[in-house]
Amino acid sequence: MRFTNPQTILFVADCEQAARFYQTFGFRETFRTPTTLPVKIELELDGFTLGLALPAPAAESHGISPVVRGHRACITLWTDDIEQAYRSALAAGAKDHEGPHPFLDGDLLVAFVEDLDEHPIQFAQRIAS
Repeated sequence: MRFTNPQTILFVADCEQAARFYQTFGFRETFRTPTTLPVKIELELDGFTLGLALPAPAAESHGISPVVRGHRACITLWTDDIEQAYRSALAAGAKDHEGPHPFLDGDLLVAFVEDLDEHPIQFAQRIAS
């Protein structure tokens, strides 16, 4: 048995709007269905695939019960400029959660925002010794 191409799917209110938001950080669209008014869009960044899906069609097609409120998953994006990443997220419509601050005894800087559907995004930057 072999597994390949892992993907995280976030349930969102509007796939196209969510895709535009994540493209701010360099994600590139690789799939959508259908082509107009999509119920799912897949994006890729550095080998990681992020799926954005409408909850109702997923529930109907797969018999699952998507959770659509609260912090259901957290996306971490590593960066070399946490201040710019944080500002870019806020400019793209993210909600502030916690600005850049030291973490792990100052080895990292981290910041948190919430995307348009309240999923937390953590930006992380390693601090040179």
